[in-house]
Amino acid sequence: MNNDYVFSPRARIACFSGDEQSFEALTTSFERAGFDVAKPDAGKPADLGLIDLRKRPVPARKAKTIASVLRRKSPESPLVFLVDPALDAPAKAALKRFGEIIPAHNDVDHALVRCKEILRLRNIAEETGERLKSLATLNRLVEFPLIATSEARARVLIAGAPDPAAIAAVNAVGAIAEDCICVLTAGQAMRALEYGEFDCAIFLPTPENDPMLAFIRTLRRHPRHAHMAVIQIADHSVDLSNYARKGARDFILSEQISTELGPKAQVVSRRARLLRSMSTFLRSCRGDNIRDASSGAFTSAFLSEHGARLCGRADQTGRPLSLGLVRLNPERGAGTGAQRNALVQAARMINRITRAEDLVARISADKFVVLTAATQVDDAINAARRIEGVLSNTAFRNGKDAPPFSVGVTTEFVARAPGASIEETVALAMRRLDHASSAKAQK
Repeated sequence: MNNDYVFSPRARIACFSGDEQSFEALTTSFERAGFDVAKPDAGKPADLGLIDLRKRPVPARKAKTIASVLRRKSPESPLVFLVDPALDAPAKAALKRFGEIIPAHNDVDHALVRCKEILRLRNIAEETGERLKSLATLNRLVEFPLIATSEARARVLIAGAPDPAAIAAVNAVGAIAEDCICVLTAGQAMRALEYGEFDCAIFLPTPENDPMLAFIRTLRRHPRHAHMAVIQIADHSVDLSNYARKGARDFILSEQISTELGPKAQVVSRRARLLRSMSTFLRSCRGDNIRDASSGAFTSAFLSEHGARLCGRADQTGRPLSLGLVRLNPERGAGTGAQRNALVQAARMINRITRAEDLVARISADKFVVLTAATQVDDAINAARRIEGVLSNTAFRNGKDAPPFSVGVTTEFVARAPGASIEETVALAMRRLDHASSAKAQK
């Protein structure tokens, strides 16, 4: 893999802060994570608007003015407000009309995690919209599943020790939930999720070494529960960043349970259902001449149509677009039939390894393109290493009694240059892949 590229940030943050010291601290934290932070008047299009109101509370009217300015500069960007945890309820209610509220003191690690999650949800929604347009252009939209959600009330799981916070959470959620299941330990939570379907899981404050924290992290890696909404309750605002480092992605303070948990659980549950429906649509393997019947990957014809649309989108928004080429090399002694079967199995595995918002297309018998929108090449290279690691350590068989054999994997990820077409970017990746293969053979 080649690491030569022009740096492109993961996302651009337009940050408004009344305190210069707070702005510098936010800039340092976000830039360390690969984001570009600038003031709203910098003239750059922003992926997210961040308004820091912690040390300089503003009235609702002024907050509305600031939000309107950010909206005009970047109309598609979500807004996030950093506020003092002690901010009164009426002020919070006024701010919620314009964006999401994150309580914070000096440590903003949890705010960074939450912003990443907001951007991820935006990327999935945008890819869904762009893919709908491409399918409609090719007159193949009816062959894919509808994006629809149930109108039933939410099913909620509450996990944690029995204490006043647990009672308050049950009372708050009972008004909006169809079912509310309460468990005490990580083992009980695991069994509840194994036998039931939940829209939202709420975790009560837990000690530092409680297995529940490790369980929260594993939920995001489980294909069945990856899109379930998870809310972590914290006793103190200083605990929020620690919970974020342990895997939590959405937060609420114990003192706000009675007033905010119910509406928040309802909103995130609806969002989780929509996210699950969009993910099902993106991973659908149907579509004549759109999906390759054997591998489940998209065809080169759809790559050309949809890739052009994503390239135009990247030029319009200034976001990065990375493209990877994956070449599979079945073991020579496996036989022709075994090689063909291994290619099919390996290709389907690539579809499972990549994210729902990524596009995997087959351009030849053994070559696959992985198109990652709004992703800088460093993150795409990490995805390539994951693909190589999984496929290289998988044993394939061409029948129950046949001996196992391996599949060699070679990958090359490149950053699309501004203005370049999808065909030019694929050609660049192929040249680099051939050059790397030649250099390796000479050694």
